[in-house]
Amino acid sequence: MGTEPTYKNITAMVRPPRCAIFINSKSKYWHAAAEGAIAIASEVWGGRNFLIVPTDGVTIADKFWELLEAYSPDYLAIYNLSFSELENADPDIYRRVKEQYKTAWDDQDHGDADFDEFFSNSSAMSRYDELGMSDDLQKELIYRLSPFHHGSHAIDQYLTESSGFGYPFSKMAKILPAATYHLTSPITVAAETNATLSLLVHSQTGASTREYQREMSALGYAELPLTDSKSCVDLLAEMLGEKQLLAQSTGHASNVPFQINMMHLGQYYRVDRHRTHEEPVVLILGDTVDDFCLYYSMSRMHEGVVWIPLAWLKDLIFALNNRRKLRNQGVPTAPSLNHLQETARRLVSVAFGLIKYGYEPKKRIQLCSLSLRKRQLAAYKGQMARVVVESSRFRAATDCVEMASVSTECNLRVFEQDNYANHRSMTFVDGKSVSPLDTPRLKNFSEVKLGAHYWITSLHIEGYQPPSLPSLGPEIVKLFRGSSTTEARAANDGVAYVCPNAMIFSNDLDATLVRPKIETPDVMSLFSSYFAGTGIRVRYSDKGRYFNDTLSRFGSLDHLGAFIEAKETRSVLDKFMQTGKNADDGVFYVRTDQRAYLDLDAISASMGSKEAAADLVDELLTKDILQRGYILKCEQCSLSSWYSLGVLSSSFTCNRCSYQQRFTQKHWKNGLVEPRWCYKLAETVYQFYDKNSHLTAQVLYKLKSQSTTAFHFAPEIDLVNFSGPGEDREMDVACILDGQIIFGECKTEPLKLKDAAKFEQLAHMPIKNPARIVFATTQKVSDDFKRRMSRLPNAELMIRSDLYND
Repeated sequence: MGTEPTYKNITAMVRPPRCAIFINSKSKYWHAAAEGAIAIASEVWGGRNFLIVPTDGVTIADKFWELLEAYSPDYLAIYNLSFSELENADPDIYRRVKEQYKTAWDDQDHGDADFDEFFSNSSAMSRYDELGMSDDLQKELIYRLSPFHHGSHAIDQYLTESSGFGYPFSKMAKILPAATYHLTSPITVAAETNATLSLLVHSQTGASTREYQREMSALGYAELPLTDSKSCVDLLAEMLGEKQLLAQSTGHASNVPFQINMMHLGQYYRVDRHRTHEEPVVLILGDTVDDFCLYYSMSRMHEGVVWIPLAWLKDLIFALNNRRKLRNQGVPTAPSLNHLQETARRLVSVAFGLIKYGYEPKKRIQLCSLSLRKRQLAAYKGQMARVVVESSRFRAATDCVEMASVSTECNLRVFEQDNYANHRSMTFVDGKSVSPLDTPRLKNFSEVKLGAHYWITSLHIEGYQPPSLPSLGPEIVKLFRGSSTTEARAANDGVAYVCPNAMIFSNDLDATLVRPKIETPDVMSLFSSYFAGTGIRVRYSDKGRYFNDTLSRFGSLDHLGAFIEAKETRSVLDKFMQTGKNADDGVFYVRTDQRAYLDLDAISASMGSKEAAADLVDELLTKDILQRGYILKCEQCSLSSWYSLGVLSSSFTCNRCSYQQRFTQKHWKNGLVEPRWCYKLAETVYQFYDKNSHLTAQVLYKLKSQSTTAFHFAPEIDLVNFSGPGEDREMDVACILDGQIIFGECKTEPLKLKDAAKFEQLAHMPIKNPARIVFATTQKVSDDFKRRMSRLPNAELMIRSDLYND
């Protein structure tokens, strides 16, 4: 007979692709590269929520790794500067090179050819400060982020000013005609004279390339320029959140490029991880590319993020000091603040104004930087307090924090409006869906322009959330035969695949739309995928088999964990571990069996009453955790042994000498007048408890209580060939909590320094670090071990009081 079918609810969500754009952190023209990345992102559906990340092509800073892993990009891109962009970034170099080319041009006969057109086209195709990505970093990006990728190449898109996004990104100029929302005249936010101000404004409004403006014009949209600097700063403040405080808004926010490319898209937080009134406002101070990219990327993932360039703040404070000095000298009219000084003052006020007061718990400001130390931030905090009216409240509400403490846990997700929760019920047999999934379609466009409009379908499978691993996507979403890692991916918020199809072979959406079958690999397969490429295999150890059998008898991890956590029921198991030297009343230790057996009195002493003990015995007998029998003594060889009811009639056969005899009063253990029921613990449960797997069970039970979506675990596994051929290591705790991999070590004895060694080795393998490493013990933990543990990524400690109710 085949396996019985099971039923799972699947939620399918429609969203645009997510992308992280890398720029060259070593380029002195990083402002221009960031501007270019913003302009290219402005052209595509959902591009407002792309990240910009600095790198030298070899390394990525830890905080940006944290952001990338929280964001879980579908695609990775590189933006390379073109020489043409130096026309604004470095006009002197651009002019000199152009003059050199013009001289050479004039010395040659080009007929009627236009030099300006030639030089414009040539400079647009000429790379400048080109960013290369090392093979090692590309591999690391693949195994840590699991993006859509081709072979060993993590980078999917190579962007320049003249070459924007390709498949599967949707250009706004191509899909706007099918939008059901009527767009009025778009707003073009011109570049500012000051490169930093221009970058800051465009980080919120988006920007338009000349090609994008031509495409929009061809659609009949006459763009209205917003060129006044004061209006640009007003618009910036409004989009940062000041609109909640202003009596009137500029009215332009809905027509800027970054609002246009959010057409029919909504932003959502995970309710279980977001508390609006508790989230701090993040105020980032600094002038470096890292500071800007931190602000830009965090502001894509969360509201309430503000950036203040340090040079502006210094200039503002200098101006305020100068005005005060002049007033003290009796000068009647102090000079007014210039535009950048006023913008810096405005930004401080915006950040302060985002803090809510009243009946809700008060928000706070986290002042942080990637280029300044905490002590420096403290000094600048005092200077910023002078800018606002309520300076004492600003000081009290602002914390100078290390960058590591700035949370990236709560982040926005973008989905098509009204297309966030498409529920499907599917039948599975042996973990495989019987029928294909009915892929959802776009809801807010009058038609899907095949070959131009693409989307990502993201799946949540009820009770199943795999980790984000490069090889898992095609193992779960079965699109085509021989599918590769480019067609589906396991993101940190669901399994994703590209729609309507990688290959457009028909003008009919119904015929083109992919409809995959779904598989749910078991937990051991998931861990095999985690170690894929390392030569390590996973298998259950003997302890693991004892654990799984015990778990099946108790029915679930919750039942097992609750039984062991409670002192009363745990003490029953403790009594089964006793020997003849420490046996209590009602505990019978049989030396030849090397086992303890309990009567009802012993169980009653733990449970507090015979009634409670009898109820417990009935429950455990039903689950085959306990077996009922007698302890009898052989009249021939004098062996005392336990005999289950299944082998007894009116006689019994000695376990040692095989002598068959009728049992009478002389056979009763300890000279009892009447036989007493003695209970035996099932062998696998005995081994489970004797091998101290109860501590592993409690760690898993504790972790499962923290899960909100899915919890998978494979306790007591062997890592075969961990340190080389034939060198295995045991892993006590191996689980996946809401898609995050957790490993752990459990000891009922003091933790030793060597217990951290395998995790140190694991941290240096070419695989993503586990989200958490848990060390659990019932004994005191030495300071030496705590120091050793602190050097491991994401390590934590659980002690007896965390796991047991004593």
